[in-house]
Amino acid sequence: MPGRIFISYRRQDASDFAGRLYDRLAERFGQARVFMDVDTIELGVDFAEVVTQAVGTCEVLLAVIGPHWLSATGRDGRRRLDDPDDLVRLEVQAALDRNVRVIPVLVGDTEMPQRGELPESLGGLVLRNGLTVRHRNFGHDVAPLVEAIERMVAPDLPVVEPGGLLEDGPDADLDVPDPKRVLWHPAVVWAVAFSPDGRLLATASDDSTARLWEVASGQERARLAHDERVYGVAFSPDGRLLATGSYNGAARLWEVASGEERARLAHDDEVHEVAFSPDGRLLATASVDTTVRLWEVASGQEHARLAHKGGVYGVSFSPDGGSLATASDGAAQLWEVASRKQRARLAHDGVTAVAFSPDGRLLATASVDDSTARLWEVASGQERGRLAHDREVYGVVFSPDGRLLATASWDSTARLWNVTSGQERGRLAHDSGVHGVAFSPDGRLLATASWDSTARLWEVLR
Repeated sequence: MPGRIFISYRRQDASDFAGRLYDRLAERFGQARVFMDVDTIELGVDFAEVVTQAVGTCEVLLAVIGPHWLSATGRDGRRRLDDPDDLVRLEVQAALDRNVRVIPVLVGDTEMPQRGELPESLGGLVLRNGLTVRHRNFGHDVAPLVEAIERMVAPDLPVVEPGGLLEDGPDADLDVPDPKRVLWHPAVVWAVAFSPDGRLLATASDDSTARLWEVASGQERARLAHDERVYGVAFSPDGRLLATGSYNGAARLWEVASGEERARLAHDDEVHEVAFSPDGRLLATASVDTTVRLWEVASGQEHARLAHKGGVYGVSFSPDGGSLATASDGAAQLWEVASRKQRARLAHDGVTAVAFSPDGRLLATASVDDSTARLWEVASGQERGRLAHDREVYGVVFSPDGRLLATASWDSTARLWNVTSGQERGRLAHDSGVHGVAFSPDGRLLATASWDSTARLWEVLR
């Protein structure tokens, strides 16, 4: 079968991770396309030949490299990788020799091996571009890998039928426009945010920059350099500051006018989202280190810390600033800002984003597990609506008048929904998954951020 995927891993090193990766790939591409464990070789058969043949039938080999991939030893105390008959070595070597696409998948904090640490026959591995995937950030980190594989095997994939609320297809009034403007980065764009006056758009990218663009002209106005990929951006209510959240475990405050960094706010792990309080006095930062932290903007001092059991990927202040919503632990959690006490928990597995409606009565959540956005009544905690995409949903935002909800999905679309009826009103297409969405202050434009390395501006037709 063409388009097969081979997972190479060392059982002493990353068997649980490899199993989780297999499940995700098998769910997307089908079990028949994902090959793992050459452990059913018949007696008397040359297993090196069997491995070579198996790898040769695949389109891509994923070399899962965990903390003990290099150092694992056999019964004789010898490093397994130095044994010419080591199964993992044979698998990777066969892929390199046969020009099969090899993607190193680094588990957690594992670093890419150096050429001097590898047998000569595996030296070509160090030239292959890979990616890091963490257990607690699995769904988010593995998405670019799935996208890359989709591009390799796309001609052989079955067509995914529409699902959810629109099983019979969009209604006659569904708007499918072209973008008004396309803003390019050289890498994935994770998030977008409009300035309060609507004149600027901020973008956060895998290229280790946040950029400021003039909305009217599409010209880049400033580039704010970081040490690692940038996940989140937010303007202060007065438009004078921009907050960014980064992979290197820090949030930063920048002066918009000068582009100068004003403060650096440290977490213990990746910061995925940032949000200012409505009065601009506090900044909330959501991190994989299992905390949301509140910072005094004026001083840069930590004001409060809200502990979660798992990584936190989304955060949003209520319009009155009295409540905070966070996305973590399979739920949206509502907190009282003054007392720092949790007020409610809205269960939604795989939730990665949250947003309050302009009147504060509704909360929207986005999930990468069930491919839905959901609407909840804040006062009662009751679910009010469920909006279905074909793939994982990463972003949600209400229009300024509260009539529309925009959602961002891995199915390569952002969609507009009528909040009252739950009907889809518009579908905005990208060339890859969409991660972030933001309305302009006047509600006339929607900005989208995508894995296709673009941010796009769309006119919202009422």
